[in-house]
Amino acid sequence: MKRLIISGSPRARGRSAGVAEAVRFAFEDACADDDVRLVSLADVRISPCTGCETCARTTGRNELYCIISDDMLRVREMLNACDQLTVVSPVYFAGAPSQLKAFLDRLQPYFYANWRAKPKRPASLYVVGEGGDPHGFGPLVGEARSALAVAGFALESVHDWVGLVSADGALPSGSDVLEGGRVHPASAYTCTGPEGTFPRAVGQV
Repeated sequence: MKRLIISGSPRARGRSAGVAEAVRFAFEDACADDDVRLVSLADVRISPCTGCETCARTTGRNELYCIISDDMLRVREMLNACDQLTVVSPVYFAGAPSQLKAFLDRLQPYFYANWRAKPKRPASLYVVGEGGDPHGFGPLVGEARSALAVAGFALESVHDWVGLVSADGALPSGSDVLEGGRVHPASAYTCTGPEGTFPRAVGQV
């Protein structure tokens, strides 16, 4: 199995990096035959989407063509090849930091290439931070869930490690990074659209 881990923090060292490394080691220990790759967005250059919509007019070109030439091309190759995706992100004002948001926005070519209609690959989201924000991190889950769906992923689980990881990225002693923390299905985070609010409350039609 090919597994890709994306650390979405602008900091090369810190909580997100520590959790991402712990996930990588856990995957490698669980199955030595798996191909596990880790990309830190702090170490690559991914420019923000400019909304030019060149990707909507890709006749005769690569269906995922983007006019911006940067490291997204290399990251996208790994994204396309993976069987399972893990995203690790800090919480910035209830949402994603700008580096991760740029990555998510640059998935726009997948929308026009209709990758969302392909069989979905599993994805998980690890959320880290100091804690204390009364607004939580529902917007972060919504951003990741929406963008990853366009690229052919189903965000299945959210691993809440907020307030559990030290500033240097160390997890609590004896923690199981794959099963520990507070794990919820992504569907537990509601979103509102034209057809109502989902998931619906128990007993609601």
